This record gives sequence, structure tokens and C-alpha cells, in this order.
Amino acid sequence: MMNSAASEHCFIPIDASHISTVWHWRNSDRVRANMHYDKLITWDEHEHWFEALLQNIDRACWIYCQHARPIGVLNFSDTQHKVMQWGCYLGEVNCAPGSGLILEWAALEYAKQKTNCIGLDAQVLSFNTAALKLHKLFDYELMKIESGGMRRRDEQSELTHFDIHFFHYAMQKWQQHREKVLTKLPKPIQRGCQQVTFLSKE
Repeated sequence: MMNSAASEHCFIPIDASHISTVWHWRNSDRVRANMHYDKLITWDEHEHWFEALLQNIDRACWIYCQHARPIGVLNFSDTQHKVMQWGCYLGEVNCAPGSGLILEWAALEYAKQKTNCIGLDAQVLSFNTAALKLHKLFDYELMKIESGGMRRRDEQSELTHFDIHFFHYAMQKWQQHREKVLTKLPKPIQRGCQQVTFLSKE
């Protein structure tokens, strides 16, 4: 639901005031490790990405705030299509427990309020076990698994193969199962999910 009032768990449209914070988040070891592109991002590359993001009507990027403090990013692409793509990350480490669960909930709720959207797709790299567990908990449908290539998990490790897991969630299914999913979550996380608010751009 779009709203103009703040809540404990709100999402605000990304703007120029976030550009430096998001650059540091994107370059953190923890975030880069689970992305398709895991190299360090230069400031020039980041500025180009940011400008392209703002100009693309087919994308939406939201900053996740807890008690008005920015802690992460929720990204959508193909927003003008019937099936949207999404991804997210927590940029800060000292967040409220269960923040990843709230991001999962928020993504599906955002897609639900888009009247033209019939489904939500996501990609997860096979070594991102936390995200795989979240998608399983929320009952995403695993569509396919493709080879992702080779990746060195840190400077000391050897190159190892990884896969890309492709997930889909039909909005009709989410409408039917969202309350059931909510009851699976711990009580504090349930309350957090119910406080999720997307602030309007006005």
C-alpha cells in the first residue's frame, strides 16, 4: 500500500541523498559476495548506474528504512510488464532480527498492489543459502537451475562452480497464501510485516 505516513518499516524511493550510502553498500564484501557482479564498483560506474536507474521507467528502487534509518535496498525491474523481477540486500549489519523476512514480504506486497502484475521472479546464486531458505519459506516455485560459472568466495579460496536458481511467485497464489505465510513467521516479524509501508514519491 502506498502511503505518505512513516512507519517502523517503510520504503522510500531512492534519490540523490542515498547515492554515497548505496555505493558503500554495493561495495561491501557481504553484499558483493551474493551478486552476479562481484567486482568492486568505481564511483564513475556507480554514478552511471544511478543515473540510468532514475531515468528508467521500467525500474523501481526503494530504500528500506527501520525507524527512519536506511538499512537496505529493494529493487524491481520490468515494472511495466506483467511479470516483474526483484532483488534486495541489507546494507547495514546491525539491523532488527528478521529484516530479510520483512524484505521478502515487502517485495510480494509491492507486486500485489501493482494491478498489471501477475507474477514476481527472482534469481538466487546457489551459495546464497540464506536467500534460498527465505524463498522456500515463502513458498516460491523453483522454475529452473542454470550454470552460473565459477566464483572465488574469498581471496584464499579456490574457484568453485555455482548455479543460478530461478524462482517465480504468481500473484494469484500470493493473494491466497499470504495469511498462511504470515502465520509461519515469528510474532515480532509478523508485526513488522504488517507495518510495511511504501511512501509515495510526492
